[in-house]
Amino acid sequence: MIWLFDLDNTLVGRDDAFAAWAAAAVSASDGTEADLAAIVAADEGGFSRKADLARVIVDRLGWDDDVPAAVERFRAGIRDHVRAYDGVLFSLDVLRAAGHRVAVVTNGDSAQQRGKIARCAVEPHVDAIVVSDEEGVAKPDPRILEIALERLGAADVDRRSVWMVGDAAHADVAVGRAAGTRTAWVSHGRAWQGADRPDVVAATTREVIALAASPEVSRRA
Repeated sequence: MIWLFDLDNTLVGRDDAFAAWAAAAVSASDGTEADLAAIVAADEGGFSRKADLARVIVDRLGWDDDVPAAVERFRAGIRDHVRAYDGVLFSLDVLRAAGHRVAVVTNGDSAQQRGKIARCAVEPHVDAIVVSDEEGVAKPDPRILEIALERLGAADVDRRSVWMVGDAAHADVAVGRAAGTRTAWVSHGRAWQGADRPDVVAATTREVIALAASPEVSRRA
């Protein structure tokens, strides 16, 4: 079996890290709960334009930074606060010990994503890492999964033996479907919107892995 994992909010708690950094930044600037709520909302779960988010932060907190400096400031804050989810790297080790191949497939700025990967010590637990900024193609474009499969030596593998696992329906589930793989959605307690559900849905990445690797689900391939 081949496993392709999103990074942010799948293997590592990116939104938790942003929220922790934002709370500290607001406190340091004598901001208010309203400022914190506005900054977290402007982040849009990591999918907002970084310059737009920086402008909200600068305006709310009265920073003297220009937009590029503010972007780097909050990116550094995320890197400082990010952590791998409890037990998830062990789950990757279990998959690999069973002979499965594992890759990270992540959208984002190369330095930022590599920084989070290094901070959380993800690399020793996977066989390949693919970052959109380094490849010139991003999820949901299926070409990024083809790159990952090639790096794993599995370019010709039956796509029904491949799992794309992630928390973002519009990127992770969509790219899996476009590439013809099986899809697993990490819901974090959210309800799936729409009728066409992924193959597996669970609240946490570890639960997703356990369900997807179960004999019952494996027989559906």
